[in-house]
Formats: sequence, structure tokens, C-alpha cells
Amino acid sequence: MKLTRIVLEEFRKFRQPLSLDGLQDGLNLFVGPNEAGKSTVATAIRAAFLERYSTSKVADLAPRGESGARPSVELAFTHAGHGYVLKKQFLSRARCELLIDDGAQRLDGEEAENALAALLGFEMSGRGQSKPDLAGIPGLLWIQQGDGQNLQEAAGHAGVHLRDALTQLSGELASGDGDRLFERVSSERAALLDARNGRPKGSYKEAEDALTRAAAERDECAQTMAQLDADVDRLAELRREHERAQAAEPWKDFETRAAQARARLAALAKEREAFEGLQREQAQAAQTLALLQDQVRRDQQDESELQALMRDARAARAHVQAAQEPLARAQQQRQAHADTVEAARRRVAAVQALADRRDLDRQLARLHPEIERLDGALKEVAVLIEQGSALKAEALRLEISDAEIDALRKAGRELGNLQLQQQAIATRLRYQLDPGRQALLDGKAYEGAGEVLLTAAAELDMPGVGRFHIEPGGQDLPALQRDLARAEAAHAALLKRAGVATLADAEQRHARYGALSRELEGMRKTLGIHAPKGVEALRNQREEALARQAQLQERLAALPAASGGNTGEDDDDLPAAVQALREAEAIAAQAETALAQAQRALDADTARAQLLEGQAEARGVEVQSPERAAQRQARAGRLAEVRSTHDQLELRVRAAQAALAEHRPELAEQDALRFEKSAAIEREAQHKRHGDILQLQGKLDQAGAQGLGERLSEAQAACERLQRRRDEFAQRAAALDLLQQLLADRRAAATQRLQAPLARRLNHYLALLFPDAALRLDDALLPTALRRGGGEDLLAALSFGTREQLGILARFAYADLLREAGRPTLLLLDDALVHTDDARRDFMKRALFDAATRHQILMFTCHGEAWRDMGVEQRRIGA
Repeated sequence: MKLTRIVLEEFRKFRQPLSLDGLQDGLNLFVGPNEAGKSTVATAIRAAFLERYSTSKVADLAPRGESGARPSVELAFTHAGHGYVLKKQFLSRARCELLIDDGAQRLDGEEAENALAALLGFEMSGRGQSKPDLAGIPGLLWIQQGDGQNLQEAAGHAGVHLRDALTQLSGELASGDGDRLFERVSSERAALLDARNGRPKGSYKEAEDALTRAAAERDECAQTMAQLDADVDRLAELRREHERAQAAEPWKDFETRAAQARARLAALAKEREAFEGLQREQAQAAQTLALLQDQVRRDQQDESELQALMRDARAARAHVQAAQEPLARAQQQRQAHADTVEAARRRVAAVQALADRRDLDRQLARLHPEIERLDGALKEVAVLIEQGSALKAEALRLEISDAEIDALRKAGRELGNLQLQQQAIATRLRYQLDPGRQALLDGKAYEGAGEVLLTAAAELDMPGVGRFHIEPGGQDLPALQRDLARAEAAHAALLKRAGVATLADAEQRHARYGALSRELEGMRKTLGIHAPKGVEALRNQREEALARQAQLQERLAALPAASGGNTGEDDDDLPAAVQALREAEAIAAQAETALAQAQRALDADTARAQLLEGQAEARGVEVQSPERAAQRQARAGRLAEVRSTHDQLELRVRAAQAALAEHRPELAEQDALRFEKSAAIEREAQHKRHGDILQLQGKLDQAGAQGLGERLSEAQAACERLQRRRDEFAQRAAALDLLQQLLADRRAAATQRLQAPLARRLNHYLALLFPDAALRLDDALLPTALRRGGGEDLLAALSFGTREQLGILARFAYADLLREAGRPTLLLLDDALVHTDDARRDFMKRALFDAATRHQILMFTCHGEAWRDMGVEQRRIGA
């Protein structure tokens, strides 16, 4: 299949007709920048073949913003010795026409579309836009922008056509009795075995499940029968044990021995009560002894504390007498240092007053020129404001914006161009009348010689000769006259809105306005220099300066008058005077601190001495009273008596504790508990044996009534029957599995022979890019992995650029097979291989040039420089 001409009109960006003629049989390279319309041409080819002319879902084919558009495509192509011309128009007045062999045969509408689908190998959509799954061979060979790497889906949609071509080339039956047998075996095997894991399913699984349930019921009956036999033996054993225990009554012996142990415990309880009474008496005596010992210790401690308190009081009084002398010395030093501080303070005040007067004089001297500068700036600002107001008023009167002057210039140029066009295409009437003769043109008299431009029909009257009706012959002249009238009206409206008579007046006014604006801007900058923060801020600065001057003068007047003559004081002596004052104040402060510390120490010592003397006197009265002396003597005698009683009770407690320990009451308690628990266990065991006997007897009676033996026989018979049925399904499933494997092996061999032509073409192109590499094909004739270097990489794991390159090479191979099978081939590459490096691009150029020797290839790219070495002329689309 070879395209020879492509014509577009009102198709997306091509509002005017675009014609591409003289297409070559091999590679046709179309170049242009982005949005030049390359993809639009490729879309037009797809729409002409794949889209139904009657669909309304292709509004995006019309130029943007143009209602009532009629996107149309005309394609001329040849195939198998026949010439075809396809004309298709969408949306408004949609139609489709296919002319074959210069009109020898003509097809319209759906008939033409169905004929194209059968010829190229695709299907028309039932309704709406075309779908990728119906695109067939065009969907595989016509690569859209950014879609070169998506091979699997496109080849899958064209699989039927590819398999038919391979069948025709290889002689293998792609579908026939072998496939039908394989499908039947697979279907019957799938009815019995799961395709994923080979496990039983359907009736086979039902037979296995029924056998499993029957075996479970049989095993349950057998287990129940075995348990029943065990229960019979257990019942006999329980009856024998129950009779033996009932005759011996072992629990009664344990109860008697437990009662004897409890009696021994009662006798030991009385001895324990006597022992505990002795312990309580001993504890009371110990408490009394401890209390008396504590009281005696306190009496001794009170005497010791009284002696220590008296010694402390005497020492404190001696310390008070020694502190009197340091206090007197501190008072004398404090007074001397205070006189020194007062003299230093008077000297600092005199030096400070002199320094303040000189500082105020300096500030006033600096402030005076600042006030004069501010006064001058205010006057200059007033003059600038007055001049600026006048200039601003004039600028507002003459203001004309850049947009207005640009619009006037543009309208003037457009009007001039239209007038030039009018003069170029208008009818020129040159006349030369004899002296004394005149002619009337639309009632206007003309004499002598001259020239008139006619832009509309006119009547020429020549007295004595006749009347002529003259119509200008230019077809575009009426439209040009209308455009000229609109342009003149628009130009007049702009002049009126700008308030000028001509463009020259507007230019002059705009220039004057610009000059005034620049002059105003200069005044603003000058004003900014004199008053950077505004006129009001400048006035505030002047007022603040005047206020500061008055404040300084007031402070100067408040200072004491300078003494006449040379006082010897200088403001340079101020730091020294201040330093001397600080040193004197520091020494005075230290003296004051020393005095305060000496006074506080004396006061503290005096208070402590008085406190200790008072405490010693009060404690002596209390401790040395006759009552306290009698109490101390009585407590000493009571202490000796209580100590003797406590020692005797301690001996009696030890003797009672030794006697109680010999009897070991804890062993008697353990014996009582042991025998009581043994008696309870024997009674409980006898009661449990009785209950078990009754339960087993009821269970055996019930089992006899259910006919357990008959159920077991029936379950065994059902298991044997279901076993045979399950074995039949297993044998059939194994046979089908084996048969499917044999058929799959034969089918794989046939598929390999079927794939041979495609593999040869793939390897032919692949060797140009990856020497010693091969593509692995699946049963659907689709490349799935790239084998190279002893390994294999799935296509999905390769980089985007590599997948795009392999996708294009595979399409070249598919095109070769289709061509050999007599099917039409046309390859479209829309901005392909943009993700290919320079080295790979050189290899792909070889493959592209090789494929172009057998197929027509239309390649659209915005990288024309990269494809200049393809040996074909580049055709530019767009600017």
C-alpha cells in the first residue's frame, strides 16, 4: 500500500487546505517544530480510515472555536495494482466516498468504510469513536506519539490478522481439527481437574467428597463400636471396685484416726494458752522496765544539760564585754569617712555643673544651622510643589496613554494598508478631454486630464456621446471596501476618544505628555531629596528642632551661674572627681558595713547571753527542787524492783516454751488434716464410681437400641461403592491429563513451525541493534522476553527507550510478514525514538532504511537535524 496524496481542510489547526503531494514509495520524512501540525496529519490519516464518517464524537477534529466546521480528509493510495481515492468529511454534511481505479467503481457511506476495513484489516466501531481493540493492523503499524513501546496490546488486537498471514506463509493450520480436539480435551479435563493446581473439581471432586464423608461415617461407627466394647469392660470393673469399697468402708478408719489427732490438739491448746499468758506478763514487765530506764536517763540528762547551760551563759557574757571595743573603733571610722564623701560630692557637683553648661552650649551651636537648613528646605519644597501642581494640571489635560497611541498607530497602519490594497486592485480611469469638453462621473464634472480610482460601480456621462456604466472587476473589492469603511470608522473613533484630529496631533500630544511626565518625575526626585519622608515630616523635624532649642536654653538658664575668675575647675577633672567620689563612697560604705556588723554581733551576743542566763536560772529552779529530787530517788528504787520481776518471768517463759516444743503440735495438726482429707477422698471416689456405673449402664442401653452394628455394615458397603466410582473418575482424569500433554507437545511443535517466518524477520532487524540476541515469542505470536548474553530479560523490565526500539523493530517484522502475505502495509511513526541515544539511533536508522525498501513509511519528527542522513528530502510542515 502506497499513499500518494494527503489533503486536509478545516481539520484542527489547518483551517485552510493543506496538500501533501508526491509521496515517495519508501521513507517520507516530515519535520517541523512543536505544534506545527505533524501529529494533526497523522491523526487525519487515522480518522480517514478508522473513524465512522457519521459519528458525532469527533468534535475535536474541528478548528478550535469554529462552529459549523466540516473537517475533511482526502487520501490517494494504491494497492495490488489498483488506485484508490478516499474522501471523508465529518460533522457538518458528513459523507464518505471511495473511488477505485479512477472512478471505475464508486462506494459511498458505510459500504466504503466496510470495504476499507476488509482491505486494511480492522473493524469499524458500532457507535462512537474507534476503539483500540478494533484497530487491527493499522493500530499495530500506525504508532502514535509516545506509544511506540506499547507493543503487547496493539499486537494482541491484530493477532487474528497476523495468525492468518503466518498460516498462509508457513502452511500450518492455525486452527482446525487439532485445535478443536485440543480444546475439547482441555474442556473435559477442566471439568475434572483444576487448571491451576491439578486438584479434582466438579463431579470428580463430588465423588471424592462423598467417599470422604462415607469413610468418616464408617470410621465414626467403628470407633463408636470400639468405645462401646471398652465401656462394657469398664462397667464390670467399676462394679467390682464399688462392691469391694462398700464392704471395707476405708473412710471410717481415716475418720477415727482424724478424731484422735483432734483430741491431742485440744490438750495441747490448754498448754499453749498458759504459755501465751506468761508471754503477756513478760511483755508488760519489759514495757515497765523500759519506761523506768528511760525516766532515769532523762533525770541524768537534765542534770548534765543544766551544767552545760550555765557554762554557755558565762562564756556568752564574757564575749559581750570583749565586743564593746571594736564597736567604738568602727563608729570613729564611719564618721571620718562620711566627712570625706561629703567633700568629694561637693567637688563633683561643681565640676558637673561646668561640664553641663559647656555641653548645652555645644548642642545649641550644632542645632542652629540645622534649623536654618530645615527652613531653607521648606521654602524649596513649597516652590517645587507649586511648580509641580502647574505641570500636573497640564499633564492631565494632555494625557494620552501608550495603549491609545499604539491603538491609533495600529489603526493607521491597517487603514493605510487597506488604502494601498484598494489602490492596487481598484479600477483606474485615466482621462484627457479636449479643451472646453467635460464629462460627468456620478454627477461630478471632470475637465482636462487626470486619473480617478473606482472602487464601486459608477455612471460616466459624456455629453454628445452617451452614458457608460463602469463596474470594477476585482472580486475582493467590495469586501475590501467594507473593511476599509470599518477601518476608517475605527480610526475616527480612536481619534475622537483621544480628542485629537490626526495621528500627528496625537503623536505630538503624546510626546509632550511624556516630556511633562519626565519633568514631573524629576521634580518628585528633587522633592524626595529635600523631604525624603514627606513635607509634613519635614515640618515636624523643624518643629522638633525648635522645641529642642527651647529646651536646651531652659536647661542652660537653670544651671548655677559660673563663678568669676579662675576657680581651678575644668570639665576634664570630672572623671577624676567622680572616681574619687566613688572610692570615698565605697570606703564609707565598707566602714558603715563594718559598723553595722559590729553592732549586730554585739546585739546578738548580748541577746544570747541574756537568753542563756535566763534559761540556766529557770532550769536550775526546776531541776534542783525537792519534789524532783524525791521523784528521782523513788524511780531508782522502782527500777531495781521491776528488773528483778522481769528476769523471773523470762525464766518461766523459756521453760514453758521448751515443754510445748517437745509435744510438736504442728505434727498433730497435719495428722488431723491428712486423715480428714483421706476420708473425704475415699467417700468421693465411692460416690463417683456409683455415678459412673449408672452413666455407663444408660449409655450401653441406648447404644443397643440404635443398632450400631447394622450402621457399621452399611457404612462399609457405601465406602466400597464410592471408592469404585472415585477410581473411575481418577482414571479418566489421568487419561485426559496425559492426552492433553501429548496434544500440547504436538501443538507447541506446530506453533514453533508457525512462528518460524516471524522469528526470522524479527532476528533480521534485531541483529542490527543487538547482535547475538533473540526475542522469545509466546503462543499468541507476541515478543515476551529478550535473550542475550546467556540470560533473559522480560520486556517489561527493560528501559523505556529499549522497549520503544524493540517495539518499532517488531512492527517492521510484522509488516514484512503482512506484505509477503499480500496484505497492505503502511507504517506511521509519529515523533518516535525521542528516548534513543545517539549510538542506538544510528542502528535504528539502518533498520528504518532497510524497512523503507519494502514499505512506505511516513515519519513525523521535530528533531530534523538528527535525521538528515536518511538519504531522503525532509518535507517541512508549518512555519
